[in-house]
Amino acid sequence: MNSTEIRRRFFDFFVKNGHEKVASSSLIPAQDPTLLFANAGMNQFKDLFLGLEKRSYSRAVSIQKCVRAGGKHNDLDNVGFTKRHLTFFEMMGNFSFGDYFKIEAIQFAWDFLTKELGLPVDNLHVSVYLHDQESYDIWNNMMGVPTEKIHKLGAEENFWQMGDTGPCGPCTEIHVDRGPGFGCEQQCSPACDCDRFLEVWNVVFMQFERQPNGTDKPLTQTGVDTGMGLERICSVMQDKDSVFETDLFANILKKIEELTGVIYEKQTAQTKAAFHVLADHIRSSSFLIADGCAPSNEGRGYVLRKIIRRAALFAQKLSDKNIFPELSLVVVEDMRDIYPELKANATHIYKLLSSEIEKFSANLTRGRAILEQYFIQNQDTKIINGEQTFKLYDTFGFPIELIHVMAREHDFTVDTDAFEVQMQKQKEQSGKKTTDELDHIEFDTPISSQFTGYQELETESTIIGLVHNNESVIEVPAGETCWVIAEQSPFFIVGGGQVPDNGWLKFNNLQAELLHVKFIGKAIAVQIQTPTALTVGMPVTSIVNKQLRVTAMKNHTATHMLQSALIEILGKQIKQSGSLVHPDYLRFDFTYHENLSPEQIEQVENRVNEKIMENIPVTIEYNTMKEATKRGALAFFGDKYNPEQVRIVGIDDYSVELCGGTHVPATGVIGAFKITDVTALSAGHRRIFAVTGPKALELFQQSFSTVKTLSQEFKIKREHVLDAVEKQQEHIKSLESNIKQLRKQNLKTQLPVWLQSSETINDIPFLFLHLNDVSAEELREIAGQLTTAQPGFYFLISANAATSSFIASLSAKLADAVDMQKFGSWLKEAHGLRGGGSKSMIQGGGGSYDPILKTTMIEWMKKQ
Repeated sequence: MNSTEIRRRFFDFFVKNGHEKVASSSLIPAQDPTLLFANAGMNQFKDLFLGLEKRSYSRAVSIQKCVRAGGKHNDLDNVGFTKRHLTFFEMMGNFSFGDYFKIEAIQFAWDFLTKELGLPVDNLHVSVYLHDQESYDIWNNMMGVPTEKIHKLGAEENFWQMGDTGPCGPCTEIHVDRGPGFGCEQQCSPACDCDRFLEVWNVVFMQFERQPNGTDKPLTQTGVDTGMGLERICSVMQDKDSVFETDLFANILKKIEELTGVIYEKQTAQTKAAFHVLADHIRSSSFLIADGCAPSNEGRGYVLRKIIRRAALFAQKLSDKNIFPELSLVVVEDMRDIYPELKANATHIYKLLSSEIEKFSANLTRGRAILEQYFIQNQDTKIINGEQTFKLYDTFGFPIELIHVMAREHDFTVDTDAFEVQMQKQKEQSGKKTTDELDHIEFDTPISSQFTGYQELETESTIIGLVHNNESVIEVPAGETCWVIAEQSPFFIVGGGQVPDNGWLKFNNLQAELLHVKFIGKAIAVQIQTPTALTVGMPVTSIVNKQLRVTAMKNHTATHMLQSALIEILGKQIKQSGSLVHPDYLRFDFTYHENLSPEQIEQVENRVNEKIMENIPVTIEYNTMKEATKRGALAFFGDKYNPEQVRIVGIDDYSVELCGGTHVPATGVIGAFKITDVTALSAGHRRIFAVTGPKALELFQQSFSTVKTLSQEFKIKREHVLDAVEKQQEHIKSLESNIKQLRKQNLKTQLPVWLQSSETINDIPFLFLHLNDVSAEELREIAGQLTTAQPGFYFLISANAATSSFIASLSAKLADAVDMQKFGSWLKEAHGLRGGGSKSMIQGGGGSYDPILKTTMIEWMKKQ
């Protein structure tokens, strides 16, 4: 049974049993700092399990694209060397949100595997959490699974949690016994690490929420979260020894053979591992890039970089060519119908992979050479120590996973603990932020705020919460800094990249300016210094700074228009990857594989300004995610949406986006739009800065004033200023070149005079020259001419009031007459001049010129 048929049967089975078919979410989790990537089907349903969100359905089925290559769930080291581990996989799952629980979940899983897929019951074993007797009894008494095929295991195997915090609970797993030929003999069970028992389905019973202190808090409603890896069930249904031999990987492996001339079936296990790494990593890389991730040195981008670089290392084992980007074309072709984002970003994926590997190739060569030295140096210990590992990581960009791979090939190990010590030192030096304690404030009763900022900028309300010294309190004295939570609040906090509002809180006739605004749980909290004693229940008026809000609104609407203009002019592969909407400016990050030309930037600007001048009404409506998608609505990167009700911001048909931010009523209010800068964040990742409204006018006035001043200075029309400046620059360059030639000629005429003033010390012609305002380049040229004209030892120094530069040159014929290394050490110790070089020349510099330098230098030479 091929993968397409398995997908179809899975969806059909659960839809028939009352489940809503839900599309896979992005691999980039929306507003969830606890996750690097979507790593399970339940990620997009997290708030449903927590009871923080309601939808029109209480049962769901999905096939979620997942990446496990960082954080708690990290399979990167295993990929390629086992038959089942992957960084990218598709998780088939069915879910219950306060609907059915253990009995129905176990029944659904068993029926699908045994009836829909036809797996032999005799080959199936199950495991349950050690303390979950209820699940054990359901399997044994209701499903008829004999006791010898039910295995009680500990928390590591049968207690599931999404991350360090969040929903969790006991689970039961279904395993396929593939026989003793795959591993151990009689005593083997699903608890064994061998490949005999293959876990195909995990049924998690969501009962708790893991707290930061490690305790488990019961959920208000129980739920079911199941997961079955598509790749694993394909290997079972297709009777394959490894997931890499299923139809999901067939075309990728075939392409690797075509590009390298290496036939997969004829290779050793070690060479096959290289095939496996490339086949897996091209899928994870392609999907991550399609979802807006770009290689970088931190966070998600660093994990993507690790995956790509690990692939580059293994690709070299098969071919000298850069074959990895070519494989992305196969992934796009195979899965474009299921995941259209791959097709839309095909060119971007290819070019980004090519660029990233090309940049790493030089470092890979140098880093491998250094690692080879470590293998020789550490032959006795067979360990790459922490400092060596950190140098490879920090200087050459070697992810520690790559170092492990290369060390393994030489029977070495890596001192990971010592490496982590070095990493921690670096983090402490760079000032990494710690977890915000306010995120874990607990109130006597749950509190939330009603946001009124879409309708008004001033709201009268009541204080429902106070936080002082990171604790919930009833009263705060005057003169203290605290957080105030009102029942209704107009202060905007976050959405579509827009920065929080500023403003004031008013208590009768006393007013306090806001220091900060943020969410504490579901409540809008503002930080102030109390002008009077505050108590819960006290009336409060919240006032938004109108000027800052309005300018932010202009920039926010312009950001939507900018994205539409970029897509219209550069193509549909444009994908927003971050934004910042500030009252003073807007910043927009997007994926694109090339630098923007001046003509393209001008086109984008003109298009946005055309739409501004059309004064198009900006509409706000609410609908389901499904209806918004039909309309072609775009989603802002990193924002989270309730699929039952999304907020759609429309500018006619030109721009339709899901957004929770604040916007102007019509585009004409923006006034004007001007791009101020376009930069490259990384390969395939660009950033635009722009201004609108008052800031655009201010920029125009400053630019006009500058151009007018220049036109008056040059006595030309404004439109000719640029030409005049360019001619002036050419003239200055010409003058500088002439001055340089004249200085050379002047210095050359002085050579005979300088040579005549040289003296002989220890049978060596010696000349000390103190020159003024001579460049290091000129010093080198003079020294070269002197040593050519007459063999000797020449010391030249050029100095101003604060600094000096020098060069000491010794003719090749006299190379053994003066120990230049010893001379350099003397210069440093005696006069603070630091330099370096070779046996015949050293150069460097230091502080101000020391008048006794010549005298002490001659004395030093006489003693040698």
